Parts: sequence; structure tokens; C-alpha cells
Amino acid sequence: MSALIFRTLFVQSTTQKLAGRFGFEPGLNLITGADNSIGKSTLVRLPLWTFGCEFPFDDDWKNFDVRTLLKFELNGRERYITRYRDQWRLRAEDGSWMSYQIGSDAFEKAFASLVGFGVLLPRRKEPWIHEVPSPEHYFAAFYVDQMRGWVQPWHSFDIWKYENWKAPVLTFHIGYRSSAFFELDGQIAKGKKAIADDADIIDRYSKAVDVLNLLAPEEELPTTDTELDSAITDIQGTMVAVKRREQRALAVLRAKQEELEITKVQLGIAKAAIDELERDYDYATEQLDGDVLICPLCATRHDNTLLERASLLQDRSDAEHQVVELTERQAKIESSITATLGRLENVRDDLSKLNRRFKRLDKEVTVKSILESMGTDSVRRRANMETIEAKRRQRENNQRLFTQRRELAELVDDDHDEEIRRYFRSEMRNLCEVLRIKPGFGLETTTPEDFRRLAASGGGADSSRLQLAYHLAIHRLIQHYKTETLAPLILDTPNQQDQGALNYTIVASELKRRATVQTQFMVCATRHDAMAALEQNSHVIELDENQLLSAEAYERYKQRFEGWFA
Repeated sequence: MSALIFRTLFVQSTTQKLAGRFGFEPGLNLITGADNSIGKSTLVRLPLWTFGCEFPFDDDWKNFDVRTLLKFELNGRERYITRYRDQWRLRAEDGSWMSYQIGSDAFEKAFASLVGFGVLLPRRKEPWIHEVPSPEHYFAAFYVDQMRGWVQPWHSFDIWKYENWKAPVLTFHIGYRSSAFFELDGQIAKGKKAIADDADIIDRYSKAVDVLNLLAPEEELPTTDTELDSAITDIQGTMVAVKRREQRALAVLRAKQEELEITKVQLGIAKAAIDELERDYDYATEQLDGDVLICPLCATRHDNTLLERASLLQDRSDAEHQVVELTERQAKIESSITATLGRLENVRDDLSKLNRRFKRLDKEVTVKSILESMGTDSVRRRANMETIEAKRRQRENNQRLFTQRRELAELVDDDHDEEIRRYFRSEMRNLCEVLRIKPGFGLETTTPEDFRRLAASGGGADSSRLQLAYHLAIHRLIQHYKTETLAPLILDTPNQQDQGALNYTIVASELKRRATVQTQFMVCATRHDAMAALEQNSHVIELDENQLLSAEAYERYKQRFEGWFA
């Protein structure tokens, strides 16, 4: 089985001249200390931060301006990564370092390839583009945040880039869908977009020809009339000037219309942003039960901050201000378009006057006819060619889509999905029995997708242990079906310590049973008299009042950091 095991973490503050070194082992790692604020959560986050995850660190920690090196095992091989600010480096097999910018496509692809994470997600504003998501989407299955993680599974990271990301990410983690499924689904999205683009091309050229037919109707031109030659000679001087006036007016009109369309799109985006921010704020205020979160093991209450809600209100205010500015800009552009249309109408009035001047015999020779013979027919020919080509591409893309949809359906194995659900139910039944949980729903019908309905009849402590049972069951699913690299399961418990001895004992027993040498569990907990069972045969990292970093460690590892980040 492919497993990711953290081994050694080096941390250095570039501003405070402090550093630290922390070793981890396979199996169960306990990070503890007598004080609630000695850096347990920060320490357990740092390996994930080194892998490229983002966290809401406080300003004091941000001012440390840390750089890190993480030694880890992957598939039994020793590997190294470093991070400083947004610079991420991975040491290759030959010892060379490959450098990436965190957040870039290249970085996210490199990380996904490293751990076998095959999910592709559609962009919010460009849903036909499916891309590799950030490392948070991978670690969401393995990290339970001290605050957010015990409210609802898959909620430990603050992820807003993709809409409705949890369902597709979950289907990959637990083995419903493979990387081939996501790749093919992304190709289908691109194909549908190409078909829609060609339909738009056909529609626009059709409308353009209709406008030409309306403004420049076909007329019969005389071919041998001598007065035609005289008329052409007479208007040669004026025709060029009139044509240039018309071209300038049309160029201005085209530019203004493009600017108007761009402004409308920006206005739509701003309005959509307001709606999204309102939904985000409603979720933050209505979906979370009050301003209190519950300890997973001890049911003790502690405060939650309103900072995020205030930030959402400020973002919405900024978006509303942008809507006002874009609306004013749209009005100005529309006024300019109206003025340009007026100038264009004046040019065409001049053309009409020329038409009336040069009627000859029973045949009417018009400047409009001459101009059409020079330009309109070529536009019609181009429109016809582009339309034919677009229809050809549509046929090819529709045929390709038909084949791809059939291939996508073949990648969905309902029997395999049901097998995974049965395995999950079995795990949940066993965990509820061992952890003495009475769930408020039927275990015989539950699925991994039912994480939003997790509730227990025994109150806050039971609900927290039910969240724990869900995470343990998902971890075991990934381990059993080998869907990806199995990362360490990180359980960061809230800063409280009045969990009963019996509950501590049964939880510790189950964690130790699952944390084998082929896996890695990391548990953060404030020291408690009942933790003896959890500490026994575990790798314990004891933090003291000096917290994480020290000046002594800075001097000890200074030269190493200079070499790593040279």
C-alpha cells in the first residue's frame, strides 16, 4: 500500500532568529502539553503548510516569516520538500531541487502526481476548464481542524475556489470515481464548450448577413451604359471620403460595442459575487449553530470568532460599490454608441444623396451598390465559409462527445460503488459499537455522502465521537481500496481537558488499534490524567512553555538552513 509518513520537520523563523526540529514516527503520534496555547495546532499544521496548504495563522506567527523543510517517506522512499512563503521545492531522486510557485498550475499538478490525487474540478467562471485543485482538497480527507473540523466532516479547510467541490472530491477519495473518469469528464466539458462556441459563431455570422442584406440590398447594375462611366468618374473623388467616414464610424461602433459587452460581463460577475457572498454569510450565520463549537472528546464549549463574518460583509460592500461603478460606465458607453449611430446615419444620408444625383436612364446606379460590390459580397462569402467550417466542427465534436459519454458511463461501476458503501456501513457499525455511540439515523442505509446528517442522540460528546467515527471509517476505506496515497490522519482536538476516563480509554484503544506501522496517526490533545492509555507505546511530543521554537535550535541548525535555502 502507498503511504505518506512524516518523519522530521525543521522550522526556522527568519525574523526572530528561532528554530525547531520535530521528529515523527509511524503509528500513533501524540502532541501534548500542559497548556492550551503552547503551539500544538501550529505544529500539526506545519507539515501540511509545507506541502502547500494554507491556514489562517495569527499575525504573531505570520511575523515569524518561517521557512520549513519536511523529511517524509513515500512508498517506502525518503523524500524532502521545503517551503518559504509561496516558494515550494521538491527534491528529485537524483538530489536536484525542483522549484514551484504555490498556487500555480505546475505546483498543483506536481503535488497531485506525488500523492496520486486524480481529481479535476471545474472553474467557477469557466466551468468548461477542469483543473487540478490545491493540496487542501487532498488533505481534507485526512485532517480534522481543531475548530472547523468537528462541526462537519470535509470542513477543516477554508476552501472557496470551487463550487460544490466536496461531492466530486469525496467520490475519488473513497473509490467511486477514478482519475480516468475525471480526465474524460473534463474532455467532455471542453467538447460541449466547443459546440456552444461554434453555435455562437453560426448565429453571429447569420445575423451579420441579415444586417448587410437590410442595409445594402442587392440592385441590378448596368454593364455598358456610358453614363455609368461618367457617373463613376464624377463620384470617384467623393466616394473614397464617404467610405472612410463610414469605416471610421463602424470601427468606433464596433469598439464601443465590444467595450459594452465586456462591461456587461463584469457587471454580471460583480452581481454574482454579491449573491455568492450573501450565501456565504447566510451559511456562516445560519448553518453554524451559534458562536460555539464542541470538543470531540469532552463536550466542552468554547468561543468562536466573528471575524470571518465581518470580512464577508466587507467583501459584499466592495462588490456593491463595483456594481454602481460598472452601471455608470455602461450608461456612458451606451450614450457613446447612440452618438456613433447618429454619425453613421449621417454618412448614409450622404450616400443616399449621391444615389439620387446619379440616376441614369431606366437603370439606377447607386454608390451603395458600388460599395456593396467592393465589400459586402466578400463579407457574405467569408460568413458562408466560416459557417460551413463551424458546422463541420460541430458534427465532429458531437460524434466525439457521443463516444466519450459512452466511455464515461463504462467507468461507473454501480456494483463496486455498492461494495464500498457496504464496507463503510460495516466500519461505522463497528465504530459506533466500540465508541458507544447511538447515532440519530439508520446505519443500514448510511453512505459516505451522508456526512451532513451526522448526529447522535447522546448529546455533544456523542456527536463529536460520531464525527471521529466517520473520519476513521473514511480513512479505513482509502486504506482498504488503495484509491490514493494514504496520508497521516491528523486529529486536532479542541483546547479542553475534562473528557471522562472511560471515553478517553475507549477512544485511545481504537486509535492505537488502527495506527499500525503501515500508517500514521497524529493526535493533538492537552495533557489529562486519563491520557495514560493514549500515551502508552505512542510517540509523544511534549511541548512546554517555550512553545515551538528556540534560539538554541536556531544556532544548532543555522548552517543546515543556509544550505537548504541557498
